[in-house]
Amino acid sequence: MRIFNKLNVAVAGLGFYLMNGLTAMAQTFPRNPGIPSDATAPITSGNSVIVFVNQIAVWVSYLFWALAVIFIFYAAFLYLTAGGEEEKIKKANHQLIYAVIAIVVALFAYGMPLFVKNILGNQ
Repeated sequence: MRIFNKLNVAVAGLGFYLMNGLTAMAQTFPRNPGIPSDATAPITSGNSVIVFVNQIAVWVSYLFWALAVIFIFYAAFLYLTAGGEEEKIKKANHQLIYAVIAIVVALFAYGMPLFVKNILGNQ
């Protein structure tokens, strides 16, 4: 009886999976939509390339800081659940050290363009 139930679930899941593909293929798209006349590009000059790359760097840094906080919380979780076991405490120490090193490297990398700009003299 259990095998029959598993088989029914598998067949129903496969049918649902195949029907999803059919509904996706039923969509119609224009053959050549072209570029709208009011479209604006994110890059229009050499200076906008720098601004665009800077925006990407800022978004990547936001992602990095979020991940750094998550890793620090993970290290704290490892400390709390170690229960006095040396192996788990050592793993938590390494996780915390790696998180701190990553934050220091990120701070240097984030401040390096400003440092180079000040050295070169705001050209």
